[in-house]
Amino acid sequence: MLFNSYIFIFVFLPIVLLIYWTLHKLGACKAAQAMLVVASLIFYSYQDISFGMLLIGGVVVNYAIHRFLFSESVIVKRLLLIIGCLYNLGILFYFKYLDFLMENISNLTGSEITLRGVVLPLGISFYTFQQMSAIIDTYYGKAEKYSLVEYALYVCYFPQLIAGPIVLHGEMIPQFRKMNARKPQIENMYEGVQFFILGLCKKLLIADALGRGVDWGYENILWLNSISAIALILMYSLQIYFDFSGYCDMAIGIARMFGFRITKNFDSPYKSLSVSEFWKRWHITLTRFFTTYVYIPLGGNRKGLTRTCINIFIVFALSGLWHGAAWTFVAWGLMHGIMMILERVIGHHNLDKLPKALRFLYTFGFVNCAWVFFRAESFTDALNIFKRILHGGGGYLLEGMTESMFGSGSASLLFSTVLILLSTYLSVFHMNSAEIVAKKCIRDIYGVILGILFIFAVIEISGVSTFLYFNF
Repeated sequence: MLFNSYIFIFVFLPIVLLIYWTLHKLGACKAAQAMLVVASLIFYSYQDISFGMLLIGGVVVNYAIHRFLFSESVIVKRLLLIIGCLYNLGILFYFKYLDFLMENISNLTGSEITLRGVVLPLGISFYTFQQMSAIIDTYYGKAEKYSLVEYALYVCYFPQLIAGPIVLHGEMIPQFRKMNARKPQIENMYEGVQFFILGLCKKLLIADALGRGVDWGYENILWLNSISAIALILMYSLQIYFDFSGYCDMAIGIARMFGFRITKNFDSPYKSLSVSEFWKRWHITLTRFFTTYVYIPLGGNRKGLTRTCINIFIVFALSGLWHGAAWTFVAWGLMHGIMMILERVIGHHNLDKLPKALRFLYTFGFVNCAWVFFRAESFTDALNIFKRILHGGGGYLLEGMTESMFGSGSASLLFSTVLILLSTYLSVFHMNSAEIVAKKCIRDIYGVILGILFIFAVIEISGVSTFLYFNF
């Protein structure tokens, strides 16, 4: 089920909210927890019940390991940790990377290997990492003994189940345990509605419109002129930002309606003045996961510059592979890793001496160029886009690109140009969603604007589309 669908906005969410707060008012907090688990499983299984069965099986296995990890035997605990990690990574490998491995073996050996064509379950990369974090923390004594319902709700809670953020058990389960002390607050509902509408508008009014132009551009790379090639690069950077941050805003808003707070995943990443800063602002919870469970265990920055650089390289190679089973994703991750290493070698104190405008242009320019490899189907397509910048000739945005965004007509070029400029301004210079909500603007002109934007967004639902990060 999608957040940007009629059935979710006008049926599923209102019904679940009503049942939840009714049970809460009756003092049946355990029942409210169980109801949220069931609702989350319905949400996840809406389009494919087999995905729901896989999720339930994973929860049962991981919860059993979690409980047995409280054993007094060090050998048993170590064995369970290994089993738990291998189980989760094995499931992720089978669904996400098996065909990728078989394809590469086939290319290297020249033999014909039939790919299995495994369908990637929605959100598996996200909830697998959450379950691994719980197992690892339990092993190291950083997690309490949770009930099955608490653990299941932590993994399955539908606002962040499919595309994050990657929340930690220590952030969510204590909130679930305090449900009996939580009362419905109108302020939480106001804030939740604001976050949800802002996220919905990011997705439907900006990301999807840009996405139609991006899709056309990547299907017609060899026809792009220089201006259209440059615009294509910028448009995808804006599309993925508004698409993913829009989902996370909606997740934060929905959770707020239930009285819970989930971790912020974006903090104006395109305002960054270095690649290192970018990764403190973009997909914050993924950066946190790799830092906590990969970078620090490898030694972090405690074993000299050379070892630090190697650790950074490993982390970003894994980050690229986490995003997708393709060498273009790995290349994207390594590009970021190499820039992080260069910044570490040069020293941030030296970079800070440069003018802010120059640091911004360097960071924003690099991030935009790197996104080309993230989006492209092949290295050939990625390199051809850069070739079109140099050899595509002058002109305006191509008619096919603008018409794919706003339909045929003389105004499509104007609308497309305005959208690109406006979305660039919003992502680089304007307040982000959290800052807007923090200003408590709902009762003044912002409230009117949000209402109007919500109407336009709902109209756009007729062309409902999935979120980009559902593919990862």
